[in-house]
Amino acid sequence: MFSLNRISVSAADGRRLLHEISCRVRHGEAIGVTGESGSGKTTLLKAAMGVLGQGCALEDGAIQLDGRDLHSLGPAERREMGGRAIGFIPQLPMTAFDPRLCVGSQMQAIFRARLGLNRQEAAGLTRAKLQQVHLPESDRVMASRPGALSGGMLQRVAIAILLGLNPPYIVADEPTSALDAENREAVIQLLHECKLCSGLLIVSHDIGVLSRICDQVLVLHDGVLVEQGKMEELLARPRHIWTSQLARSAARQEEGYWKWERYE
Repeated sequence: MFSLNRISVSAADGRRLLHEISCRVRHGEAIGVTGESGSGKTTLLKAAMGVLGQGCALEDGAIQLDGRDLHSLGPAERREMGGRAIGFIPQLPMTAFDPRLCVGSQMQAIFRARLGLNRQEAAGLTRAKLQQVHLPESDRVMASRPGALSGGMLQRVAIAILLGLNPPYIVADEPTSALDAENREAVIQLLHECKLCSGLLIVSHDIGVLSRICDQVLVLHDGVLVEQGKMEELLARPRHIWTSQLARSAARQEEGYWKWERYE
């Protein structure tokens, strides 16, 4: 189990960014985190990954991975866990790749380093995982540099890497926010596949993702957990004033996905 137990995070100036937030992610389960800008979603994700930075600090609480205290690990130990124990799906997939190198060589290097494969085995796994994420022209994708691929294709490549590494837990930061409708739907289906073998922690504004994938959704407001439950229940029967405001907002479809527009 990947657990955050009553964690509190402070900024360099002493401001509390998170106030005693708890959540638990189990294998085969997806937990969503949502809330307006500045609510603490990204801080929670960074705390979970151990990459707070910018003078922020974990002031209280514990972050554990299958009983192991992650906060006590050094940088080298955390890097060793990257991809194998905790996978990451970025909001902007271009940031996950070296623009100078072909996609195939980067994937193979990761598989060889993390899984101990030889060159031939890594190449075979790369092709297989690209096909699994519905990129059938695997040789063309492998020979392309990241800048030659669309954002949706790169997001699928990032997920292909995780499917190859098969980490027990995956953290995703707005995985569909920069995608068109077709790629969004493909990524949602791939997240379902990831959920079969891994526990997911998903930060998202995409109500469709939160409703279709997540077993529980945490709503943050000013760094405080104000409500949690299934997305449909939260919108139908909100118990906190901020969630009530969200539920009264107008839902409209924009660029293929549902987005919430606040009344002024």
